[in-house]
Amino acid sequence: MSITQTGIDGEKMARIFIKENYSYDTLFQADWLLKIDGTWIVIEVKRKEPFVPPPFWGTGLNISQVKSRLKFYHDTGIRCLLLYFNTKDGKVYANWLDVLEEGPKYDTKNGIRIYPLDNFKCLGDAPRLK
Repeated sequence: MSITQTGIDGEKMARIFIKENYSYDTLFQADWLLKIDGTWIVIEVKRKEPFVPPPFWGTGLNISQVKSRLKFYHDTGIRCLLLYFNTKDGKVYANWLDVLEEGPKYDTKNGIRIYPLDNFKCLGDAPRLK
């Protein structure tokens, strides 16, 4: 078993252990935590093809993720940045989740909340993996 698989298995075991042994309101695994100039942020990373209209070109995340990250923000003041790597155009897009929630959104039948790509700031080209 590889070190990577061992780590993945450990994370699964931790989730099961927490679910079986603790009573909790919310459980989520952050992709990244970042401190910039004394301010913490949570970063939610998505890398996939864009959502195709109707109603608009966009991207998003599971509604349960939206709810848990917004609850975390309201409880702690730590904002969530949705960082999107578009596999179609090779660009990086970002915006605060609370800002995206204030604008147009579309919930799919599969429980994904989609935000218009126009509501994200394009940060440039995605880095290339070696």
